[in-house]
Amino acid sequence: MVWITKSTGKIVKFNINKIRRTCRRAGASKQLADQIAKKVEQKVTGGMSTQEVLNITLHLLRRDMPTVAMRYDLKGSLLRLGPSGFSFEQLVASVLKSHGYKTKINSILKGGSGITHEIDVIASKSIKVPKGIDTPDMKNYVIECKYHASPGIYTGVKDVLYTYARFLDIQDASKKGLGPKFDQSWLATNTMFSKDVIKYAEAKGIRLLSWNYPRGNSLRELMVQNNLYPITALHTLDTNTQGKLATVGIVLINEMVKIDPTILSQKTGISIRIIKQLQTEAEKIIQ
Repeated sequence: MVWITKSTGKIVKFNINKIRRTCRRAGASKQLADQIAKKVEQKVTGGMSTQEVLNITLHLLRRDMPTVAMRYDLKGSLLRLGPSGFSFEQLVASVLKSHGYKTKINSILKGGSGITHEIDVIASKSIKVPKGIDTPDMKNYVIECKYHASPGIYTGVKDVLYTYARFLDIQDASKKGLGPKFDQSWLATNTMFSKDVIKYAEAKGIRLLSWNYPRGNSLRELMVQNNLYPITALHTLDTNTQGKLATVGIVLINEMVKIDPTILSQKTGISIRIIKQLQTEAEKIIQ
């Protein structure tokens, strides 16, 4: 039995089946997933970190199936979005848009207290309303995004308290006729929430969205369901090019492949040659 250390410091037993499942989810055949998992098991030693195990797996996948390796490293590509967090806000908006939401980033709303609030993402979605029930068929949400560049960092209680307090102030403004009405507040992160955050959010009706929460509808699952991958999954992408793509609202490779290379070059200043190279790489991932 081999024990490894998670990014949070927790000691867990190495699980070869988890390697198999994740490889399969990334697009590897059953045979390849079994081969990779067995090779990883042979290389893992007690006391290794989960990041070291990930690096071993990625090294093996990149040698045998590079595009599967890119999909396997979805969590890592989120961590590489950049220190400002702006790209993460764009990503959350794009992911929700792919699931039927109308989204807008970086809006300014008035609060009932007299101060203004910068909202990372505003999302709206139509809902099915039974006949005879007088309920608006459009729900509106304000979303606070918390980005972390390290996988072991939790989004904590102060963040959820701030999110809810701001939501209440915006709702107060709506009651006074100073702004639109919102139905719910969300808090999104690319890492994890503490148990206290989840407990508080459940009590106050706040929707949480993280890498692995809520189960069945987490950020990872929303992305995988629609085959969505950040542009940082592309190995030939450098930070300068990434920044230029982000300035025109492109954070998913699915968005990048839809645009004519000449038009994208004119918008970003990136050479057509580099754009075509990135689009070719991107198409291999999303196929």
